[in-house]
Amino acid sequence: MIKKDVGSKLKAWSVTYGVMVLTLFNALYWQHEPQILQQDTISFKYLLANVLHGFSVTGPVLALLLIGYLVAHSKTIGLAQIWGWLFVGGWISLALLYMLQSNPVWVGYFYNAIFPILRNAYPLASGVFLGTLTLKGMRKLFAVTPYTYYIFFIILIVIPTIFNQDIFSYNGGSSVFYAWVIFNLGANLPLERTDMKDGFALLGAGLLLILFLGMMPLISKGSHGDLSTANRLTNSASLFPILFSICLLNYFVYNLSWKQKQRYILGLLGAMLLSSNSTLVELTNMLNIGAGWGLRYLELLEAILVPLVIITCVRIYDKTSWAKKLANLDRGLDTWNLHNLEQKVKLVVSKSKLGILSHKYQLLVVGVMLFFAYFSFVLTSVNGHVADSMTGDITYSAWTFAVLQRPQMIAFTALLFICVHIFLRGLTNNFWLAFLVGDYLIIIWLIATRLKIDSRREPILPSEAKMVESYGDLLQMAPAWAVVLGGILLVGGIILSIWLSRKKQVKGLSFKQRVIYMLLPILVVFSSCFWNHEGSIAKKIMRNVGNDPLFHYQLYAVQLNGPTIQFLNNIDIVIMDQPKSYSKAKIQEIVTKYSLLARQINATRTNTLGDQTIIFNLSESFSDPNNVDGTKLKSDPIPYVHQLMSQGSGGRMISASYGGGTANTEYMTLTGFPMANFAPTISTPYAQIVATSSYAPSIVDYFSNSVAIHPYVGNFYSRPVVYNKFGFDDYIYLGSKTGVKYQENVGTNPYLSDRTAYMNALEAIKNNRTLGQFINLITIQNHMPYNDYYGNDSKFEVMEAVDIDNTRSAINNFARGIHYTDKYLEEFITQIDQIKKPITIVFYGDHLPGIYANDMQKDGLSLHETDYFVYSNKYAQQNGAKSSLVKSKVVSPNDFPAMVAEKTNSKISPYYALLTEVYQKIPAFYLESSVSNSKTRIVDYVTEKEQVLNEKQLTAEQKEILEDLKLIQYDATTGKNYVKDTKFMQMP
Repeated sequence: MIKKDVGSKLKAWSVTYGVMVLTLFNALYWQHEPQILQQDTISFKYLLANVLHGFSVTGPVLALLLIGYLVAHSKTIGLAQIWGWLFVGGWISLALLYMLQSNPVWVGYFYNAIFPILRNAYPLASGVFLGTLTLKGMRKLFAVTPYTYYIFFIILIVIPTIFNQDIFSYNGGSSVFYAWVIFNLGANLPLERTDMKDGFALLGAGLLLILFLGMMPLISKGSHGDLSTANRLTNSASLFPILFSICLLNYFVYNLSWKQKQRYILGLLGAMLLSSNSTLVELTNMLNIGAGWGLRYLELLEAILVPLVIITCVRIYDKTSWAKKLANLDRGLDTWNLHNLEQKVKLVVSKSKLGILSHKYQLLVVGVMLFFAYFSFVLTSVNGHVADSMTGDITYSAWTFAVLQRPQMIAFTALLFICVHIFLRGLTNNFWLAFLVGDYLIIIWLIATRLKIDSRREPILPSEAKMVESYGDLLQMAPAWAVVLGGILLVGGIILSIWLSRKKQVKGLSFKQRVIYMLLPILVVFSSCFWNHEGSIAKKIMRNVGNDPLFHYQLYAVQLNGPTIQFLNNIDIVIMDQPKSYSKAKIQEIVTKYSLLARQINATRTNTLGDQTIIFNLSESFSDPNNVDGTKLKSDPIPYVHQLMSQGSGGRMISASYGGGTANTEYMTLTGFPMANFAPTISTPYAQIVATSSYAPSIVDYFSNSVAIHPYVGNFYSRPVVYNKFGFDDYIYLGSKTGVKYQENVGTNPYLSDRTAYMNALEAIKNNRTLGQFINLITIQNHMPYNDYYGNDSKFEVMEAVDIDNTRSAINNFARGIHYTDKYLEEFITQIDQIKKPITIVFYGDHLPGIYANDMQKDGLSLHETDYFVYSNKYAQQNGAKSSLVKSKVVSPNDFPAMVAEKTNSKISPYYALLTEVYQKIPAFYLESSVSNSKTRIVDYVTEKEQVLNEKQLTAEQKEILEDLKLIQYDATTGKNYVKDTKFMQMP
């Protein structure tokens, strides 16, 4: 008896498997029509292929008929189980297929899988769902008379085939109504247990199918002179494939045991899910085309193997608690009728309320975190809009953009916020403390994000995390309202958590649960270390979710991804992509090339750079507001700087950023390496490259004494570590061992004045007993915010500006500040002119202040141009310093090392020979802020006439020089440091 059951069960699974194979084969194989069916002439092979095609289309027909029969004769499966399997199977299929290919996923596909019926994601499966819903009524209708089945068949199948009109919109066997019709034909099959009769019927139907499939090409050729109607019967809605399928089903059902019908049904539904969803079929075809195997063999192999995978998944799924709960739900739904409808609805409402109350704390966390996630996107807006300067004039409301365009990113951000709560819950084992502390941290994070975007139009980056060490000074920079609000929330949260912990106690976690609660969030966050690794599963998942890091334009990226996801995006970074020609031999070739050029240049120069006193003076935010498009002041706030700029060694410097990026500009001036060559993932080279590097060449290497001076907090941007790597002998800042002397402020400005910076620089020059010295002088006076520190002096009042009503106050206060800088600078230069040492100062603004309302797309260049000059004191001029530079109107920060060597008439290293070529022959680098899907930065070039060029417009010589610089920069920062073992960086 057992052997008989096993054999019968095996036969049933064999039939089910065969139908699944045929269904998938039909979906995959005929997507690419065989070449034999594309010919215009009839041959035996053509007729054979047409017959094969006709038999393969019986796959979905058999699947629908068999599902209908099994559902009608099963008491264990219903609507809930069908939906549950479609949902799970749809998500698994989409996830697997998208992980196997690199194209980003449309989140709507996963949404469709949640509501497969409403969204009609799988038309044939939807027809099964509809058929199950109407099963009882249709069974009664078919039971009225034995002829109902035949009438139904003739009207809905025979007539459309005879007249060749798709009057019921079957779409060749791919519509919901078609699936409902075939389902009912299977569910109401009038079976007769006469094996011989069934056999003759099956044989006759098979012969008819072969006959008509073979005749249609001949009929088409004879009637139309071509093969336009040769495939009329090779679709699943045609009479003869359906008739053959009914006879085949009728033959099998009485000869097999169909126990555990729900497993057969789910297996068939799985095959139908894959075959009837155009998205899944398309994705599979894309993978097949891209594979190295033969396409036809691969499709056949998939049709054979995929059903085995589906059957295995069904057996696993059927044992899950999810499947059992849905089965219980089906049993409950089966008791519903019109008489007890009201009672059943009340019972559902009551149970729903109980379910909500029993999960109220979890729902509270999810709801609050979703709100925070949504609001985090709103906070990334500029003037209430997002994408405001990325796609021309198109803008979106900040309040609707994320919901309508990026709902999946809101959900993912909420998941990350929930991870914060889960981690704290595991750590403290106190629900309310974890909930409120997590909320507080998220609120502080959102406020900090908003302040950063307001000031610099970019999000918070991981490289800035070390700034937290200077939390006291960060608080001084923050608006008073933000500090007060933070304090109120902190105190209120602590009090509220204590009260709620007593009044609304939540059951604690076990030790095992606490460990899981702490480990799970760590794993989620740790996955961000692989989000940008090419080929990693983490990257595919994130890209398919819709994550687009856009490292080269952080503002747009944070509006697309939200501040939390974008922060994590910036953890996994690439310093530079390796140039194709990079090798030890190529580096040696460059060394030789520029060694020769250095000798040529040095033949006409008389001084040694290391014997000079060089001051690189980074003046915080220094830039003339009159240079910004649409802005005009009543009078010139920096007349002395303009006077020095007009003497042939000054002009405009193109900053790499707007509203911030001080350390990046500083890095370029000290190393000669432009930000333009780094990968977009590099936002702060000091923290991301130098701080962890074992090789950090810079201009400091050429001086026996070097000092950095910054009259402010010293550990922003990892400066203590970076300056130590560069080889500075001393770093003077507030709190340093040497200490900042001669401290003074201007008006009520909380930052130390620029006079303080210059007085300390003079002190360093006087204390130096060696022949040469390098000073890196960074001021702080003109740092944001631009409040009314200097009184109501209207001499430099703004007369014209974009959105002047909202920008007037900040521009006026900034103009007064830089006027003081102008005065202090004049005092400083007057004093160095009296010193009997060759002193040369490179004065420059690092970036513009983030106070202008101009459109970055339209006025981007003027928002990146700061003022600079190179000045040599009288003693230096008397000892060989040049009066002017070869090129000075428009330069890059990385040009300053070569420019100061030229100005002082100093001999140079081969590396500085390369930098001289870059400075004299390459237009200034301009990192344009615009949208691109590129993996590299968008770099343009600005000529002396302020004409903007792209790389294609450069000459062959210019491109060669740029490539040489990239190779050296790559070797020194992320490569194998071949150049370190040469004399490339050494001065003569």
